Amino acid sequence: MTWKWVAEQDWPLLTTGLAGRLRRDCMPRWLEFVCHPFVRGVADGSLPADAFRNFLIQDYLYLIQYARACALAVHKADGVAGMRQAVRLLSGLLDTELSMHVGYCREWGIAEDTLEQAEESLELLAYSRFILDRAQTGDLLDLLVTMAPCLIGYAEVGARLHASPDTRRQGNPYWSWINLYGGDAYTVLVEDGIRRLDQVGAAYGAEARYPTLLREFTTAVRLETAFWATARSG
Repeated sequence: MTWKWVAEQDWPLLTTGLAGRLRRDCMPRWLEFVCHPFVRGVADGSLPADAFRNFLIQDYLYLIQYARACALAVHKADGVAGMRQAVRLLSGLLDTELSMHVGYCREWGIAEDTLEQAEESLELLAYSRFILDRAQTGDLLDLLVTMAPCLIGYAEVGARLHASPDTRRQGNPYWSWINLYGGDAYTVLVEDGIRRLDQVGAAYGAEARYPTLLREFTTAVRLETAFWATARSG
């Protein structure tokens, strides 16, 4: 059973709609992202612990910038329903995911003060500022397309690893991380985001703008792939 079979057969939303088309049309880049050596090291438990700690610190800093982008999605929304949807995502980040991340980091010996005082890596600076640039200078569709690789990519990684018989479960220090992104709660959040992207795409003329949207999506995928490299340096 291959990873591709697991992800696409068990989760049809990966191959349908605007998100599915964008993912398919940058597939070589996409596979570099979701099959990165970092992901394989998490799957078999071979990733060095210090590398994972470095990643957790940078991921916390990334979530802060991602929340800023979500706040701009509230501003960019074209109606109250869209604003409420963006607020739900923002609230989930600020009230739930960040707190969970801090607690998870604590289990890995990383104090909250350490997270707050950490410097952003060059990979994080490049990625997060690209998202915020599109959030500020583009419209809501530009923003959602740019944020989509993170939202659906981590869910695909979680689904692949969670379902794969090759993933080490017993004694794998990263199994709880795999469970988080392969779990039902995150999957529901991602499915909501995919449907929202389709709705906004239909309203904002995604078909006519598709070449530009694909460039934005592909750039975000490349930057997501580079972000795994935050694990290799402190």
